Amino acid sequence: MKVIYAVCSWGLGHATRSLPVVRRLLSEGNDLTVISNGRSLELLKKELGESVEAYVDIPDYPMLLSENSRQFMAKSMVYWPMFIRRIEKGLARVTKMLRNERYDVIVSDARYDVYSKRVPSFFISHQMRIMNPLRIKMFERGSELFNLFFFKRFAGVIVPDYADEDNLSGELSHNLYRIDESKLYYVGVLSDFKKKNLRKDIDCLVSITGPEPQRSLLEKKLLSQIRGLDGKIVVTLGKTEKKDVVKKGDVEVYSFMTKDEREDVLNRAKLVVSRSGYSTILDLAVIGVKALMIPTPGQIEQEYLGSYHNQRGTFYSVDQEKVDVVRDIEVAKRRTGFTRKVDVDESVEKIMDVIVNVKKSPFQ
Repeated sequence: MKVIYAVCSWGLGHATRSLPVVRRLLSEGNDLTVISNGRSLELLKKELGESVEAYVDIPDYPMLLSENSRQFMAKSMVYWPMFIRRIEKGLARVTKMLRNERYDVIVSDARYDVYSKRVPSFFISHQMRIMNPLRIKMFERGSELFNLFFFKRFAGVIVPDYADEDNLSGELSHNLYRIDESKLYYVGVLSDFKKKNLRKDIDCLVSITGPEPQRSLLEKKLLSQIRGLDGKIVVTLGKTEKKDVVKKGDVEVYSFMTKDEREDVLNRAKLVVSRSGYSTILDLAVIGVKALMIPTPGQIEQEYLGSYHNQRGTFYSVDQEKVDVVRDIEVAKRRTGFTRKVDVDESVEKIMDVIVNVKKSPFQ
């Protein structure tokens, strides 16, 4: 098959969780064209190299960030028209690609702008409901209707989570009002990492990712605080444009790590400090490691996920402006982590089954 695989560029998480599906498609002899943007596209190029037929840079819509609920409501008035215009531009590029070349399947990880009515298209997302800072139910139910409008254009909607109560995304993809959950394909955890039986010789792994300028602000704050930590500390900065390593005593700082390097340090870590992005949470679940999570300020989804896992007692989450690494790590150590047994290979198999066998959207 000739496949278009599109990846949202909000941080690196969508790219990393897409890698096991992309690699499976490549291993079965399919020709892939990858669409993404920014650091996500650069990561995919580094991980997949020349095994991919073509890489296409199509900017996706910007992330809606706000410092408070009043600002969120004001920015929303400007954001959504911009969102629609950006979708129209992206879709126009994809339509042109389809006119010039025949494709058999489109897989889109959170890219609303990459689909076709003529080619079976599949949407991967954990965000069936779009949260707002005030948790106004009318707006959240309206966001489900927004999703339903687009879901009709996709043959299948794939959710990287479990359908039952022991899940990772909470109300982002469960207890829905407008969307029939039985029409969604819950496939379980999706991550590019595998759990390995390695010696836990890293006391704390600090993973700094996400959109600017907040990524750099968190980097500055955490690098100043980790001096107070005991033991071996490894820091990754998520900068795909360079690969520098700075070692000072028991602290090692890496600007970028390959997939194998990230998998190695994650398996060796006793505890992780990271954003509360959903893809990061999936990685933590696979490895079975505890974490201190710091949501990106103004990113409502991450703030919700941090609160959700605080309530469940799986991970500990604290606001960026209040974080005290030395103090908060001690609290994080007392959390359970995600204890459910996960199987990424099984999740990928379920996705392949959907892609091969589903032909028509259940939402039409």
